[in-house]
Amino acid sequence: MNSSPPLLSVIVPFYNNENFVVASLSSLFNQIGDDIEVVIIDDGSTDKSASLVRQLLAERRHPQVVFISQENSGIAHARNVGLQLATGRYVTFLDGDDLLSSDYLSILRPLLLANEDDLIDFNYQKFADSPPVQPVGTAIRSSTYDFAGQGLACLTPLFSHSMWHLWSRVYRRSLLEGDRFEDGRRYEDVIFTPFQYFKTRKITHLDHVLYFYRDNSQGITRNIKPKDIEDMLFATGKMLSFVEQHRDDEPLRQLAALMLGNCFSEIRAMSKALYGYYHYEPETLRTFKRLAEVCSNSGVPRKKIRQMRYARVDTWLSKMRWQLKKR
Repeated sequence: MNSSPPLLSVIVPFYNNENFVVASLSSLFNQIGDDIEVVIIDDGSTDKSASLVRQLLAERRHPQVVFISQENSGIAHARNVGLQLATGRYVTFLDGDDLLSSDYLSILRPLLLANEDDLIDFNYQKFADSPPVQPVGTAIRSSTYDFAGQGLACLTPLFSHSMWHLWSRVYRRSLLEGDRFEDGRRYEDVIFTPFQYFKTRKITHLDHVLYFYRDNSQGITRNIKPKDIEDMLFATGKMLSFVEQHRDDEPLRQLAALMLGNCFSEIRAMSKALYGYYHYEPETLRTFKRLAEVCSNSGVPRKKIRQMRYARVDTWLSKMRWQLKKR
């Protein structure tokens, strides 16, 4: 019997995904090997999701599967449970309504076996109903982040775009030790993922689509609530505190500013979607002042910094336009 740990643990949380979860898991099981561990967490589903998963597992019979059902506690808690149960050298995530590309494991396995990277990120593609047809014979382009030549500046494109999806990356499990997802909060990827890039210099990018993200109108990203602003402010505050703890690290501040500028834009957009104009609580305004200070003399556009610094003016102007439209 092989006593060595699995090469990779795939953590799959789901909640009421009866229409998609079988296809999601099948995209993994269709290419799986015995060196892959699957950790599945049913987060208190009230539909047929759990029974469909049990039926699939009975049919597929993989030797390294952990499946638990728990009371509904939220996606962050479910992922924490997955991390606690995972035993693989590397870990990654698959959401219960998404799909892996058919060459996901064949492309990743050589890199994982080489055991040189702490973090591997790759491309993804959105889809609505049917996943895009994958081109055959596409060359796989990989590149190592050039910390030796550029320092933290090699991460500038990544932090500029701020696409922090958990599932478009594979992490060495030891890299995540001591980290947890924040229970009860959305945007846990923004709260969690950027900080992993400050913990290692062994990072590779695969310029290849390995993950298909379902643009689901029922998903949380479509249903904005006031708490979403609170959660994005939490993510913002975590990065602001991190920058303040590393005051003398100018390259880190430059990077963090790019991510924080995007957080500001998200908060601004959510506020307008909720209220019709840019409405901010006093604590939010205080956070914006801190943002403006950190983002000054960085790659963040000056106009955006002025919007942070003079957010009350932004509110007044947008409220006037909103009231005129209502007439």
